[in-house]
Amino acid sequence: MKSLRPKAEFHKWQYAIAICVLGVMIWAILGSALLAISLSVIAIAIPTEVIRYRRSKIIKDEREGWPMVIDHLLSGVNSGVSLQQTLSDLSIRGPERFKTHFQDISSEMSSGASFAEVMKRARGEFHTSGADQVLGVIALARVTGSSDVSPILRTLGEFLRQENALRSEIEARHGWVRSSASLAAIAPWLLLLILTSQPSTRAAFSTDTGIYILGLGLVLTAIAYIWMNLAGRLPEVPRALS
Repeated sequence: MKSLRPKAEFHKWQYAIAICVLGVMIWAILGSALLAISLSVIAIAIPTEVIRYRRSKIIKDEREGWPMVIDHLLSGVNSGVSLQQTLSDLSIRGPERFKTHFQDISSEMSSGASFAEVMKRARGEFHTSGADQVLGVIALARVTGSSDVSPILRTLGEFLRQENALRSEIEARHGWVRSSASLAAIAPWLLLLILTSQPSTRAAFSTDTGIYILGLGLVLTAIAYIWMNLAGRLPEVPRALS
C-alpha cells in the first residue's frame, strides 16, 4: 500500500545544502557573515512550515473522508452487497484519497490474504483514530455478519461528523492567531533584510552591541516560534488499535 504521509520535495540533506547556498548568497551580497548566518537560520523555518501544512492538510482530508466511507458501507450493507464487494467499490466510488488504499485492500483479500492481517496493515497506512474505528467495525462485520453492524456504523458516522465540525470550528478560530504570530515572528527579520541594503546598517550589526542584539533576537525568535507551535497544537484522539 502507498502511504498517505506527505513526501518532502527534497531530502533533509538537500534542504541543508539549499540553506547553505542561501547563506553564501546573502554573505556575498551583504558582506556580513553574521547577518548571513542569522537570516539563513530564520529561513530554515520556511520548509518546516510547508511540510507541516502539507501533512495537516492530508490528515484533515483523511479525517473528513471517513464519514463518506461509512455512508458507502451502510449503502452496501443495506443493499445486501457482500463486504468484500463493498470494499472493492470504495476503490471506484469512495473518496479520492482513499481509492488506492481500498484497491490494495481488495486485491489482498482476493489473493487469499488473512482479513485480519489486511485490516492491520491498512490501519498502518492511515493517521487518524477514525481509521481504527471504521476498519475495526469492518473487521467486526466480517466476524458477526454485516447486517448486525449497521447501527454501529450509523452512530460512528454521526460521531465522526460532529467531531470534524467541532475541530474545524476550533481550527478556524485559532488559525488567524497562529498566522498573526508567524507574521510577527518573521516581520522583524524581513525588515532587517531590507535595511541591510544600507552600509550603515551592516556596519551597526558588525559591532559588539549589534552582534549581541542580533544573537538575542535569534534566541527570542526561536523561543517564540517553539512556544507558538506547542500552544497552537490541537491534541489528536489516541489511536487505540494502532
